[in-house]
Amino acid sequence: MSDQNITDPLKMWKQLYDVNEKYWGKMMNDVVQKEEFSEWMGTVLDFNLYCKKVMNDQSKTFLEASNIASKEDIANVASLVINLEQKVDTIDDHLFDQAGNELDTSALKKDMTKLKSETKAIHQQINELKTSLTSIEKLLQQLTTNK
Repeated sequence: MSDQNITDPLKMWKQLYDVNEKYWGKMMNDVVQKEEFSEWMGTVLDFNLYCKKVMNDQSKTFLEASNIASKEDIANVASLVINLEQKVDTIDDHLFDQAGNELDTSALKKDMTKLKSETKAIHQQINELKTSLTSIEKLLQQLTTNK
């Protein structure tokens, strides 16, 4: 069985890995828990942020010099397009409301015309009633005077 362990390269590789992992794992754990490591990582992160800022500034300068739209320019254009779409929607809604009002206006005009004709008919009937009443009054006066 020991011959099989020696001749099997995968088992040898696993044993080597296990031994190294125990040693390096303990050592790295000790290093990572120290205050100096945290300070060093903070310095590395600060340097990375500084490099990112420099790259962003240089990219922006290059894009401006090359007359190429930057991410901010595209975002501004997108914002303007959205605002324009909102204004178009508002105008569209307003025009739709106006069209609806025009339809209501034509219906209202028809109703007003009908109302005017009915009012004229009522006025004619009232005038006929007045005429009839005056005729009846005259007849009553004649009857009372003849008695």
